[in-house]
Amino acid sequence: MTGGRTGTLEVSGGARLFFRSRGVENPRGRLLAVHGLGEHSGRLEALAACANRASLQFFALDLRGHGRSHGRRGHAGSFDRLLTDLDRFRRRTGDGEAKLPTVLLGHSLGGLIVGRYVQEFGFPSLAGAVLVAPFVDLAMRPPAWKLRLGALADRWVPALTMDNGIHSDLLFRTAEEKAARDQDPLVHRRVSARLWGDMRRQAEILVRRAGQSRVPVLLQLPGDDRVVSASASRDLATRLGGDTEVIEYEDAYHDLYRDPAAAAAAADLARWIARILEDRGGAGAGTAL
Repeated sequence: MTGGRTGTLEVSGGARLFFRSRGVENPRGRLLAVHGLGEHSGRLEALAACANRASLQFFALDLRGHGRSHGRRGHAGSFDRLLTDLDRFRRRTGDGEAKLPTVLLGHSLGGLIVGRYVQEFGFPSLAGAVLVAPFVDLAMRPPAWKLRLGALADRWVPALTMDNGIHSDLLFRTAEEKAARDQDPLVHRRVSARLWGDMRRQAEILVRRAGQSRVPVLLQLPGDDRVVSASASRDLATRLGGDTEVIEYEDAYHDLYRDPAAAAAAADLARWIARILEDRGGAGAGTAL
């Protein structure tokens, strides 16, 4: 992501997390974005531009073990740390702007983090949450032996990392995007046994507890997602009810905002944010997330 400002945030365990921001004059709100597994905040240019066009300040951090942040690549220690890191980041970036409504957006692993964050921390301080191709389940189930091996490693060697199996061919339709990711030194393909185990457990909690906090939700689902299960996300949407909007993008791959459908997705995002900001302060039904 070009332009804007960068900084670091000290969090639990003495780790320092890298973040980026891009402001606008007379902002009407804030968009905080959380990237997916193996990614980093520098690849969220399309979201930053969309936020600024909508007169929103934009903020994005590199998760633990990702990008320019501290930590072993693909390992976070625990999922709770990811949630408390996001809470610390939200509070830090809100200094001096307490009255600005905040929208959280998460892609893939980031979508799971945002969904669980809303359940634990979100209402009524958040204006809305956007889940883009969120991790609720995988598009294809791994072999049983691999799941058993992962469970054993999660218990006995939780920091052990392995290839996450996410190849660029699964993420993008264009050769340009595949090459850009493959050549980015800050992108990695690692995931620890503990993080993978936590992702599966937290996804189950996300679905099971759909109904315990109330925030407007937008789900943006690629129509040809080969990484996460779109049907599992649809099931989550039906459980949410309330102020939930689901938009699917035919033929789009997993990394929606780097897909040919990105312009349509950005337009839908801007429209949805404008609507929830207009509704904010009124008697909205909200969503049981």
